[in-house]
Amino acid sequence: MVPADFDDLLFGDTETASTVLLPATFHYMASGMDDTLYDVGVRLRGNTSLTAPKKSFKIDFNDAVPGQDFYGLEKMNLNANQNDPSLLRAALSWHIIRGTSLPGSRTSFVRLEINGNYMGLYVNTEHFDDDFIKARYQYDQGNLYKCLWPATLQDLGSDPDLYKYELYGRRVYELKTNTDVDDYTDLAHFVDVLNNASDADFPCAIEQVFNVPSFLQTLALDVLTGNWDGYAGNKNNFYLYLNPQNGRFDYIPYDLDNTWGIDWIGQNWAMEDPYDWAAGTDFGGDYRPLYDRILAVDLYRTWFTHYLRKLSSDWFDMEFVDNYANSALALLTDPIDEDPYYPLTFGFTSADFQASATEAWGGHVEYGVQTWAAARVTSLESQLDAEVPVLFLLTTEDNGPTFGNLHIRATVESAGLAELIDLTAWVEGSPHPMYDDGAHDDDGPGDGVWGAIIDVDAALTSAAYQVQASSGSMEDWLPCIPATAVVGLEPSALLINELMSRNATTTADDLGEFDDWCELYNAGETAINLAGKFLTDNTAEPDKFPLPPEILAPGDWILYWLDNDPEQGPRHAPFKLSGSGESLALYKSSSTAGEWQLLDLIEFGACDPDISLGRITDGDPQWVWFSTPTPDGSNNGASVLGANELTGQALQIWPNPTSGNTVRFSSARSGRLCTTQGRVVRSFHESAELDVSGLKAGVYLMRTNLGEVRRILKL
Repeated sequence: MVPADFDDLLFGDTETASTVLLPATFHYMASGMDDTLYDVGVRLRGNTSLTAPKKSFKIDFNDAVPGQDFYGLEKMNLNANQNDPSLLRAALSWHIIRGTSLPGSRTSFVRLEINGNYMGLYVNTEHFDDDFIKARYQYDQGNLYKCLWPATLQDLGSDPDLYKYELYGRRVYELKTNTDVDDYTDLAHFVDVLNNASDADFPCAIEQVFNVPSFLQTLALDVLTGNWDGYAGNKNNFYLYLNPQNGRFDYIPYDLDNTWGIDWIGQNWAMEDPYDWAAGTDFGGDYRPLYDRILAVDLYRTWFTHYLRKLSSDWFDMEFVDNYANSALALLTDPIDEDPYYPLTFGFTSADFQASATEAWGGHVEYGVQTWAAARVTSLESQLDAEVPVLFLLTTEDNGPTFGNLHIRATVESAGLAELIDLTAWVEGSPHPMYDDGAHDDDGPGDGVWGAIIDVDAALTSAAYQVQASSGSMEDWLPCIPATAVVGLEPSALLINELMSRNATTTADDLGEFDDWCELYNAGETAINLAGKFLTDNTAEPDKFPLPPEILAPGDWILYWLDNDPEQGPRHAPFKLSGSGESLALYKSSSTAGEWQLLDLIEFGACDPDISLGRITDGDPQWVWFSTPTPDGSNNGASVLGANELTGQALQIWPNPTSGNTVRFSSARSGRLCTTQGRVVRSFHESAELDVSGLKAGVYLMRTNLGEVRRILKL
């Protein structure tokens, strides 16, 4: 860094140093790595630690260079954890969270130097942002909220903007993704259900909007690690992510240094009642509906008790804790001995570090790491409810929209059962057995993930389903209200008629920008109101782009810019198309809340610039590539590219979806066409087309001898 910037960072105004990014060069060395990034930004991070002698730092890799990252990371948090003499507590907590398959930050220990000055030993903790979400969720377009004190999740009213209120210059519920839209409707709805559903309706209502089992598992870890600074204790330090795959919020913990016997209010957290966490403390009087209402449900309290026992056995046995602490102490002894800032805040010494696993330091450090684990587990033995058998479903999901075969998955948790577990998928009132054998789209055999592959009636456009888990007289259902999977196209005169994913020079928007676009067409004889219709590039998020309420006349077209610039006007969507190929879907909102009707769907591959994909004539089932695109105009008579004219590297297939008898390839191939269950229905050899006549409607996988795989939709 420029020396003056370095001085400002350490000794200047902390408000400025924590908000203004200063330029720096970043050099990272590790086993097998030696990399340098230029033009990164650095600032202080933290709250109370801003005035501590040993600062924490945030590094922003794309501040000055848009798109720059470091091995997929846009930011890096270097945490001093200066209140922990062991420097192990946060890293150990994250290690356990990741080991339980809950979403949690990756960590590593690093030596930090700035301008040749050794700043000490730090815990490099993965930043929570869209990259964090992308690495852990199949669908990453949902809202991520950072929730800080006093985030009680109490009802503030029906207006979503009420949840944007600020304290100490920041929002209590701060949206970290989709900030350009800044829509808090989903959070307001979740809080409304959480606070206002009747006691009788609460379990079913909350499970529709919140991942209860995941929260109970995290809550059990809060109790076992003594995390009083999260939601249940201090209404602080957590994230909420709305998973588009199931429409439910996930609870994700944050900032785990005040754990394993760290205490600032004179409370012995190792003895605290897990069913009345933080009661009687300075902050325990606040109503915390996410904790209080959920644990008031006897069934959820039973699940919570199960997780406390299971996690205690799996992660808080002394052998595991001893091995982790001893190996870390051996690794970190030299960096701590040399750390000039380690003693400055509380007077920690090298001897304190060596004793930190087994001895309390005193003051705010009431336990060593290992002695905390022993004390917490021992106290729980007399506090927990009696152990009873448990059986509950954690998750269910489907592969909709699909055509032909509906795949349903479910994950089950159980303990203490006297009889075998059976899982059944009920689809449109009919039972279908589920399997955990690795052969029914259920992951590996015996891993607790069950699956079923079900043929659906070609006449259906949607199918309602639930999953039932049973063992003797015990059973659980998820979801409690049947979910709806899209399994076919609704008859519609409104169609996707043409699209372009690599617009270099074809047509510009009002600002002169050459962006992705698509065209809709009214193939009917009456006008169509576009209100209640949606475009999306992600079928798990059908409401991604609500179309403006306009009237489309019969035989007319309308153009939308798929440019991720919604601020540029009502016809600009909040997403782009991929030049390497993806899908585009047109949905209609059903009269039933939470249900959607799929009006049209097109999947496409990579193409050359300024080549469009469209119906060969307006509204025709056959899709072709056009060398003369016709945005906001008729496709009739447009120049069609032949197979030998497509120069994109990826194999092209069209029309797809198809209601015809033939699918064509951009170049000759050999291979086979299979059902999604792997049954071969067609073979082809050095052919530029594939006969699909006689095949029933559904999804098929085409595999070429070159290893290419394409999904073909037969309508």
